[in-house]
Amino acid sequence: MRGLIRHRPQMNWGLMDVRDELNRLFNGIAFDNDEGDRFWAPSVDITEEDDKLVITAEIPGVDKKDVRINLHDNVLTIEGEKNRTVEENQDKFYRCERSYGKFSRSFTLPSKVNAEKIEAAYKDGILTVTLPKVEEAKPHQVLIK
Repeated sequence: MRGLIRHRPQMNWGLMDVRDELNRLFNGIAFDNDEGDRFWAPSVDITEEDDKLVITAEIPGVDKKDVRINLHDNVLTIEGEKNRTVEENQDKFYRCERSYGKFSRSFTLPSKVNAEKIEAAYKDGILTVTLPKVEEAKPHQVLIK
């Protein structure tokens, strides 16, 4: 029996459609390493304000105790693990798209941040990391005399 296939109505494919489809394909990729560990990459948004950077990551199903956030040499790393839960008397899977296993995302920050004041919050599967900029990294306007 053939598995369920996502229906996509016929359309004229434009450049943005191709980009979106490639992003969809690669965002959900999980892979196994030589030791049999499974890895995946959660989706992330990064925004910059005058006084801070905010990183928002989608990690549903991950317990906050299984997430580590590190800052070293202006590189922020978010890593952890999402365990697959399998019921004993489950039906056959026709499609399995949810990612599980270890994950790690690293970002070189565009400006210096105050490491002592970094805050992280986790609610409803969304991790929000707020990185306040140091005073020297904040933009300032110079008045012309």
